Amino acid sequence: RDFLLPIQLRYGARLVGRWETEDQRVVAIWEYDDTAAYERIAQAVRDDPASAVALQHRESLGDLYTEYKDVLMLSTL
Repeated sequence: RDFLLPIQLRYGARLVGRWETEDQRVVAIWEYDDTAAYERIAQAVRDDPASAVALQHRESLGDLYTEYKDVLMLSTL
């Protein structure tokens, strides 16, 4: 929340919500205008110098997860 989230928000990523399941999985839902916007924002976040600081902080915390999965979904509305 303190390191990477502000960078993501700066480039237009929209966090819809973040939940923890009963079996301790964390699910975050992000909204983007389209796949091109997602790719543009993801690249801008990777290129931002502050992302290196966020990554160093994350690594200092040890293992935070055992599995990571990105799933792109399209609205049916």
